Amino acid sequence: MNRNYVVCECTGTTAGQIEQAVQQGDRTFDDVKARLGVGKQCIKCKDLISLLIESYVEDLEEE
Repeated sequence: MNRNYVVCECTGTTAGQIEQAVQQGDRTFDDVKARLGVGKQCIKCKDLISLLIESYVEDLEEE
């Protein structure tokens, strides 16, 4: 996914920011929510962000 793609419209959080949060140790939606403030308003982004987290964690484990 394009790193500039906005995954949370409410906060303007991008896929790149989610990837960076995972690289800094976040492993769950709640971890990312605490760090970046996503999912505190409409929560429409939860499923997509959860999938991104899972994908980025898998990528890290493969390295």
